[in-house]
Amino acid sequence: MGFRDLRLFNKAILAKQAWRIHTHPTSLAARVLQGFYFHQSSFLQVKASSSSSFVWRSILWGRELYKQGLRHKIGSGRDTFIYHDGWLPRDGVFKSSSPQVLGKFDKVSSLITATRSWDSTLIRASFHEDEANAILSLPLPRRATSDSLIWHYHKSGRYTVRSGYWLASQCRSIPSSSTSSITHWWKKFWRLRIPSKIRIFLWKAYHNWIPSSVMCDSLIQFQLPAQCNFKEFLLSANDALSSENLEFLCILLWRIWFRRNKWIHEKIWLDDESCFSWARQHLTDFVEANCRKGDSLKKATVSSWQAPGIGVVKVNSDAAWCSNLKKFGLGSVIRDYTGKVLGSVATPIHSLVSVAVAESWALEKGISLAKHLGYSTVILESDCLGVIKALESSTLHDSNLSYTFDSIYESCNDLHMYKFSYTPRIGNQVAHNLARLALSLENEQIWPSGIPERIIPFVSADIQQLSSS
Repeated sequence: MGFRDLRLFNKAILAKQAWRIHTHPTSLAARVLQGFYFHQSSFLQVKASSSSSFVWRSILWGRELYKQGLRHKIGSGRDTFIYHDGWLPRDGVFKSSSPQVLGKFDKVSSLITATRSWDSTLIRASFHEDEANAILSLPLPRRATSDSLIWHYHKSGRYTVRSGYWLASQCRSIPSSSTSSITHWWKKFWRLRIPSKIRIFLWKAYHNWIPSSVMCDSLIQFQLPAQCNFKEFLLSANDALSSENLEFLCILLWRIWFRRNKWIHEKIWLDDESCFSWARQHLTDFVEANCRKGDSLKKATVSSWQAPGIGVVKVNSDAAWCSNLKKFGLGSVIRDYTGKVLGSVATPIHSLVSVAVAESWALEKGISLAKHLGYSTVILESDCLGVIKALESSTLHDSNLSYTFDSIYESCNDLHMYKFSYTPRIGNQVAHNLARLALSLENEQIWPSGIPERIIPFVSADIQQLSSS
């Protein structure tokens, strides 16, 4: 079912209830519980009393997991203390561990300039390098907004049971039996090219949910180095065999179990040679079938630049990162249905924001250029699938990306019609190479009706592909 510890899974589910109470305080359940248990304090601070019910105690137990993943999302910074609140975007500890060179009760707003940008000089002088980089990677809204609490371990900023279970698994103490060999086994096991039903079978056998002693007896018949403990046998096989041989062994083990059931229920016995030959053939067929499926998917997704309809322009955008220069390059190009370039822009950005934020900025640059040139019916295209999906569904309004998305939506309000579209990298070559060109620039450059000469070959290739299709 996807989880291995029922207790932690139960805690993750209860944390979901805590999230609902915290984020929907006007719901009927939240108001009833508030009237009984925390009418004089906040939900995140209330403690269980001697009269607390089992349900309420259970919710508070899940709340502890929920609180471990809460982080302040910075808007104005006036509601968040620099040293006392958790606001740094990093896994584990959200509070700053740098020496307190600033005031003990200073707010994050003191790190933000009047132009709504981070004071990089002050930040680098006041925090460790890793913390300074984390702070500078946070996008800020154009207008000061209230700070808020978000769930750090999901890109949407909202709590999910899956992310909560992952955090609970990371936070629990590792039992003595969890050695590095077991970790290596599971990592290798989940990457094997075997059918799902065989994965489930071996997972059950590993945890002794089926009589694995039967497997050991059969392994001895095959003259394989079986241990008295089936789990130990799998771990030793993992160390001794290559991935290909381990795949064959997994399928063979399933066939041995199948033979056992066949004999018990139908009194039909399968000889050793037939088990071996079946396992070899099944592995070969499965690998070949998945290779063909993968090739067909690649062929289906790979395409060249697609022209918009008549009367519509397409804005392609992309971002490129240079780790040596510590800066992003943003590129946007506008073209019509013939592939003719109507305008382009290349912008260098000295920032440590995430790739998703940079991709969003590139889209916003393209929108601004289209509006400046007088185009109001546009298709906004990028090769960042995560950003496009989020813009289409508006699922990241609780995350740090929400500030950037709000700017994009606000820019789109003046357009007559707009649509977000995804294209693979091969269909976004012009914008991609514009972004790479921006890395060599010091200031933004705009070409109102054309494109840099070094990018022309990529435009020509797209036009040629259009004419041949």
